[in-house]
Amino acid sequence: MRLNKDRKVLVGKLILIFSILVFWAYTTLNFEVMFNNDRVTLWVHGPSVVEEGEEFEITIETWDKFERLAGGYVGKISFDIKSYNSSTLEEISAVCSLPDDYEFTSNFIWRGLIPAYKITGADNGKKTLEVEINTPGIHYILVEEDDNENRYWSNPIIVKPKGSNYKNLYWGDIHGHSLYSDGSGLPTEAYQFARDVALLDFSALTDHSEYFLRMGDIDIFNVFQNYIQITNDFNEPGKFATIVAMEWTPNFIVQGKSLARGHLNFYFKGDDMPYFSTFTHLTPDDLYDYIKENSDDDFISWGHHTNIGQFGSDFGFYDEDINRLIEICSVHGSCETHGDDNLYHPANEIQDDGFSVRDALKMGRRFGIMASSDTHDGRLGHSIVHTKASAYNQYPYTLAGYRLYHKYPGSITGVFTSKLDRKHVFDALYSRSCMASTWINRHYIDFTINGLSVGVNDSIVVVPDANSNRSINIIACSDGVSMDPGNPTKIDNIKIYKNSELWKTYKDINKHVFPITINDTETITGTEYDGCIKRDGKWYIHEQSMEPVDPDELKTDMDYYYIRMVDTSGGAAWIGPIWVDVKS
Repeated sequence: MRLNKDRKVLVGKLILIFSILVFWAYTTLNFEVMFNNDRVTLWVHGPSVVEEGEEFEITIETWDKFERLAGGYVGKISFDIKSYNSSTLEEISAVCSLPDDYEFTSNFIWRGLIPAYKITGADNGKKTLEVEINTPGIHYILVEEDDNENRYWSNPIIVKPKGSNYKNLYWGDIHGHSLYSDGSGLPTEAYQFARDVALLDFSALTDHSEYFLRMGDIDIFNVFQNYIQITNDFNEPGKFATIVAMEWTPNFIVQGKSLARGHLNFYFKGDDMPYFSTFTHLTPDDLYDYIKENSDDDFISWGHHTNIGQFGSDFGFYDEDINRLIEICSVHGSCETHGDDNLYHPANEIQDDGFSVRDALKMGRRFGIMASSDTHDGRLGHSIVHTKASAYNQYPYTLAGYRLYHKYPGSITGVFTSKLDRKHVFDALYSRSCMASTWINRHYIDFTINGLSVGVNDSIVVVPDANSNRSINIIACSDGVSMDPGNPTKIDNIKIYKNSELWKTYKDINKHVFPITINDTETITGTEYDGCIKRDGKWYIHEQSMEPVDPDELKTDMDYYYIRMVDTSGGAAWIGPIWVDVKS
């Protein structure tokens, strides 16, 4: 009897374990991800800005429905070009040297079990070729397949006149996590993917500092220094720039009401950084002072997912010399605003005032706009957590569950600068000389007020009086990449926001390139934030704020403008703000 009872208990345990494993496999594995790697679309990628007559690379990647390299693709492709005059935006003929017809090769047999970019010896879904364009203007490289009528459009390639003075537009993802914290894959894998598959120009990992094993000042197993060294090893001026960075996560463990809300990413201009975490510093101000005392390098910092539940940001903490930008979009969604006009609504979006980008700008917080992925799937520059490939069996494999709950594509940041190296990328971020774009889109927006671009003169236009004319000029160009073959992405609408309010809307554009010229002579009023609450005799920006403020100081005397372009695939790009000040 005793033996039978023990057997029943054992069988019951085995059934329970088996049931748990089946449930885990059902909810976290996806067999289509493992075995479906058929080509759905082509991504045609080139540099955003080149010089007339400069030879440059164009890369064609074939993607499956999960946006991974379709390694078994063996199609034949041919090339064409569509060109526009930079001033009139009329179609023109371009003198150029395009690649000959090309047939892809493959030795890939692993479907979705192993990523195609890990297999060498053939194209396996990716090919890079040389192009030269000898006509200044706005150009798109078009790729056609022999076996269908689809035409795949590249990103816009701006060709500048030979010998002219211009800035390049480089693209990067500077917010992501490896298995060194709560992400996927090794840091080396994340950087390799960013450089070789996502085709980024610059990148940074921002693993949560709280995960690094420490015993006082002892770096256990040298993991923290190894993390920094890997970033430095991948830094290759002129080809691929990396930035030493880390994320400070104050809600990692609740430590009392003195704890500031919001997560902050820190970026360093040099090749080192001191260790810091929420276990050692409870407020941004304390942390800023500590880093200044323990680092010779310049650094910058800003928040992300500022309007999400318990992670909402406290803009009571603000240092203009450090908090230069704000992350407007990531896999979590957008923190531009709350309500109907927000593009991507985050889960648990805060509906109160005081957490969004627009509210921060009203307060006089002089943030430029950038975006990143905050990827936890190890794919810097092209997260795929918004597809079914967020499953555990998607490479790089992980035990972290975070990537299962991110429903939006990641985002990237473009910086306008003359050189591709760590110093110039850092300086461009510091000067707010940048723009943001969702997904992998290399959209292009040229935005000036009275001839001044973002990042120039601290992004401030100075006018003689409060009613002086502000001439706003915009040239928007959409990236043509689309998951709908034969239906390239175009511009859907463009909105101009003035003082955090919608000012002008251009709808139903449905073009690849679109110009806007408009004048503003309305009196410059500036803005102020009037949403403060009083608690215990002190004023705070919102209910979650930990840092008291003076409501009379939450204002700016300058007007400001920023641009949001929405494309026909549902993505977006932002640029700005540019502020307008009256000469004193």
